[in-house]
Amino acid sequence: MISRRNFIQITLASTGGLCLGVTTSGCGGQQWPKQGQDASLRPNMYIALQPDGGVVLTLNKSEMGQGVMTSHAMLVAEELEVPVDAVEVRFADGAKQYRTSFGMQQTGGSTSTAEHYVPLRQAAAAAREMLVAAAAQSWGVAVTTCVAQDGAVIHKGSDRRMAYAELLEPAAKQPIPENPRIKERSEFKIIGKPMVRNDALMKSNGSARFGIDTAIPGMVKAAIIHPPVLGSRATAVKADAARAVPGVIDVLTLEHGVAVVADKYWQAKRAAAMVEITWSRGVMDNLNTDDIRTSIRAYDKDGTVARSEGNANDAFASDAATTTLEAFYEVPFLAHAPMAPQNAIAHVRDGEVEIWAPTQGPTVVQELVGRALGISRSDVIVHTTLIGGGFGRRVVPDGILEAVQISQKLGRPVQIIWSRESDTRQGYYRPLSACKLRGAIDAQGTPIAWSCHLFTQSLLGAQSDFLATVMPDWSSKMARQVLSRSASALASTGSVPDPIALEGAATIPYDIENLKVSLTPLHTRVPIAFWRSVGHSHNAFFVESFIDELAYAADTDPLQFRRGLLAKHPRWLAVLEAAAKFAGWGQPLPRGMGRGIAVHESFGSMCAEVVEAGIFDGEIKVARVVAAMDCGVVINPDIVKSQVESAIIYGLSAAIHQKLDIVDGQVVQGNFDDYPALRMHECPEIDVHIMISKNDPSGVGEPGLPPIAPALANALYAANRVRLRRLPLMAALADANQ
Repeated sequence: MISRRNFIQITLASTGGLCLGVTTSGCGGQQWPKQGQDASLRPNMYIALQPDGGVVLTLNKSEMGQGVMTSHAMLVAEELEVPVDAVEVRFADGAKQYRTSFGMQQTGGSTSTAEHYVPLRQAAAAAREMLVAAAAQSWGVAVTTCVAQDGAVIHKGSDRRMAYAELLEPAAKQPIPENPRIKERSEFKIIGKPMVRNDALMKSNGSARFGIDTAIPGMVKAAIIHPPVLGSRATAVKADAARAVPGVIDVLTLEHGVAVVADKYWQAKRAAAMVEITWSRGVMDNLNTDDIRTSIRAYDKDGTVARSEGNANDAFASDAATTTLEAFYEVPFLAHAPMAPQNAIAHVRDGEVEIWAPTQGPTVVQELVGRALGISRSDVIVHTTLIGGGFGRRVVPDGILEAVQISQKLGRPVQIIWSRESDTRQGYYRPLSACKLRGAIDAQGTPIAWSCHLFTQSLLGAQSDFLATVMPDWSSKMARQVLSRSASALASTGSVPDPIALEGAATIPYDIENLKVSLTPLHTRVPIAFWRSVGHSHNAFFVESFIDELAYAADTDPLQFRRGLLAKHPRWLAVLEAAAKFAGWGQPLPRGMGRGIAVHESFGSMCAEVVEAGIFDGEIKVARVVAAMDCGVVINPDIVKSQVESAIIYGLSAAIHQKLDIVDGQVVQGNFDDYPALRMHECPEIDVHIMISKNDPSGVGEPGLPPIAPALANALYAANRVRLRRLPLMAALADANQ
C-alpha cells in the first residue's frame, strides 16, 4: 500500500520541483549574501544578526496558535547561544527559497517542527561558527580555544570576550560552513525546557496583528454576499439602494457571490442587506446529505483494495470464525470554524499583485492568483499575517481570490471579510465519510479476520491544485494544470487509492492474520479541504470503535485486547500502557460513568487517550481525559501539552455536537448557535503525559485529535452498553432513543 507521503513524493519528484532540504546557505545550494545593507550578518535565509545584538529569525511557517514562533526561536537560540527572548521572529514573504515543504511554502500536516528541527539548528550553528572563527582570527588564537556563550564569543585561555554585535563585519568575511556542528541532545540547554510563548503577551494585550487587523494606505473594505446553494451564481442584481448608502463605493458581481465595497466594513455590511439578488439553481441544488448516507448503506459492491494480507474472505467463511460482527460507522461533513473567518487584502497593479493574508500556503496563493490574473506566480507577492485559527481552512485561498478580483476591478487595495455564516455555509469542509466493518473471532477470543470498506471523497482529487505549486517556475501554466487534473482524476476515480482517505485505516498495527482494507470514492461535488488530522480524524473513530466491539465480543477487557495485538509495535504499546496507568484503568468510577480507550498514530506520533464519560438526563458528560503522547524529541513541553489539549477540545466538539446538514444544496448550519464548539462548562479535566523518546520530533498539533472520538464512544458503551456508531454522538444518541 502506497503511503500518503510516498504518493506525494513520487508525484512531485517527476516534476523536478522537489526541494526537501535547506543548506545553510539557502535552498538548493544558493549562496546567500552574508552582509545585509543594515550591517547585519545574514549567513542564510533564516538568520540575521543585528548590530544592536538582536537576532532575527525569518520563519517560513504560519503561526495559527500552534506555537511555531516560540518553538522555532528556541531551536535558533539553542545553537546560537543566545537567550530565547533575543530572537525576534518575522514571517517570510512568499519566495522561492522558502519553499521547503515538498517544494512549497506551506504550514500543515503537523510538519513544521519535524521539518525544521535540523535545518534551523544548522542555520544557527553556521552563524555561530562564523562568529567564533571571526573572533579567533581577531585574537590570533586557535578556533578550538574559543566558545560562544550568551551572545558573545569567549576565549577560554584568557577570558577575552567579544559580543556578537562587535563581530558582524569580520564574521561576514568568513566562509559559510556547509556542515556546521549541531549539538548532541545531551548538550541541550533550551530544547526540552518549558518556555513562555513569545506571542502570548501581544495576543493578550491586543498588540498582535492578525489578518483582519492589517491595514494599508488607501484600502477599502468589502462585504461578500454568498449564494444560499453551494456552487450557484448571481444572475440578476438590484443594488441601487445599497449604492445610495453613505460610504458605499460600488457593488460588484463575482464568480460565486456579490461584493459590496465601502470605505468601512460596517457600511458595506449594512448596504449588503439591501441588495436584491437572483441566484442560479446551481449544480448542487438537489443535493441532500440524507440521500448520500442512504446510498452508501445500499452500496453492495467491493471497493478498490488498498491493503490485503492473508485471505479475509476465506477466514470469515471458515469454521474457526465462531463469532462474526458487522457494523456501519459514519461521520458528517464538518466546517473548520476558526475564530477568524476568511479575510484578505489584495492590491492589483501594473502586472503584479500584493497580498496580505492569514494563509497556510503562500505558494498555493501564488499559483492560483497568478493563474487567475494570467501573470507569473513570481509577480504575486504574499505577506503572511498571524492567523486566527487555521485547522486546514487557510490552505484554500477562496477569500484571497475574491479580494484579487475586486481589487482588479477597482484598481485599488481591498480588504474582504467574510461573515461567520458565509464561512460555514460557503466554505470547504471535512468530507462526509462512512465505513462498513466486519470482524471474526475464534473460540479463544482472537481476531482472525478484519475487513474495512471506506467511503469518502478524495481530498487529493479535490485539492490537487497544490501539486501544481511545486513545479519549477520555468514550467508552463498548462503543464502545471495538467499535473493537477491528472492527479485529481487518478484519486477521484479510485484508479490510485487516495492515501489521505486511507490514512489510519490501511495502516492499522493490530496483528490480525487476515486483513482487507478497501476504498470507494464518493462524488458529491461538495467542496472539501484538509481538516485537522485529515483522514485520521474519521478513520480512527471507525477502527478504534470497532476494535472495542471485537474486544467485548471476545469477552476481553478492551485494554488487554489491544495489548495482545500490539506486541510487534512497542511505541504504540508504550503510549497505550501509559494512558491506562495514569487514568487508573480498572479502578471504580461513579455510577453511570464508564472508561473508554483508544490509541492511534498520525503524523509520526503515537497518542493514546482514556475518557471517563457517561450519559445523564439525555446529555453526554465528559469528566476526564488522560492522554499519553510520543512525539519524539520535545522542543517545548508546554506547547505540546497545550496542543494536545486543543486537539482534544476541538475533537470533542466534533464528536459530541458538530455536523453540517445539506438540504437541497443548502448548508443548514450557519453559526456557533447551531454548530456549537465545546463550552467552558462542558470541558473535562485534561491530563497530558509526554513520553520520553529518542526519536526525532514528529507531529504535535494534530495527533491528539483522532483518538478522542472513539475513546468517548467506547466510554459511553462501557457506561451504558449503548454502542453509538455515528458522529456527532448526540445525534446518534437521539436516534438510539427513538
